[in-house]
Amino acid sequence: MVVWRTHDPHPPEDVKQRLHDKLEIVVDTHFEFEMRIDDNMRTIPDHYHAHARPKGGFYGHGLRRKN
Repeated sequence: MVVWRTHDPHPPEDVKQRLHDKLEIVVDTHFEFEMRIDDNMRTIPDHYHAHARPKGGFYGHGLRRKN
């Protein structure tokens, strides 16, 4: 998950893209799943945040980490 520090749920597109890029780097480095971005603001509506979810799934329970 990435979180924008600013108390605003609507970052500019360039900020959002940088956050998504960082999240993709972490997933590519540490995990073996193909990801999708989930930025639905369910329970923390005052900070923009995005989750890396496995494509075709919602949670990452049991996903393999890279060695």
